[in-house]
Amino acid sequence: MSKYLVSACLSLLLLSGCAASQESESTQPQAAPAVEQTPQAAPEPAVHDQKGKKKNAKKDHKKESKKHEQARRAPKSEAEVRAALKETGHRLVLRASRTITPSKSNKAVRHSGNGYVATYISIDPENYSTDMRPASKAGQYVGFIRYSEQTFSCHGKTKAEALKAPCQATGSRRLNEMIHFDGHEWRY
Repeated sequence: MSKYLVSACLSLLLLSGCAASQESESTQPQAAPAVEQTPQAAPEPAVHDQKGKKKNAKKDHKKESKKHEQARRAPKSEAEVRAALKETGHRLVLRASRTITPSKSNKAVRHSGNGYVATYISIDPENYSTDMRPASKAGQYVGFIRYSEQTFSCHGKTKAEALKAPCQATGSRRLNEMIHFDGHEWRY
């Protein structure tokens, strides 16, 4: 039991900082009792950049993300909101033109009368319009993105001929997408 008591006391003295080396006792005068200090967090690992300078990666990342978040959350003017709508509208129409089916590269073929008809839909990503109106809450808007889909048909006696035949526009459809600006960004 006494062995455990002695080792516990020694470890307590070492951890509390009361035990000092013989050199520090002889060269420094006795000071007033030290106030217990809380252990400080270990410094974050330093990262060297390309020029050899030390950088604190975690702190830099936190600062950058905080600045980005503050800029994103800042109230925007109507002109900035309208510009963001235009950019969002372009992305939406571009995505629709890439993902629509049947597409020019993957036509749908069906039997019609005594031949075959291959059809596809096309969207011109540069031909769209945007508009916005204020919503019920201040700083929020409702956006409208308008574009059109064109349907093309190609006729042939066989499936292969229909797929290779020149196509003609047979119809179009106007689309109106509604999206919401929540005060920070456009959501759809």
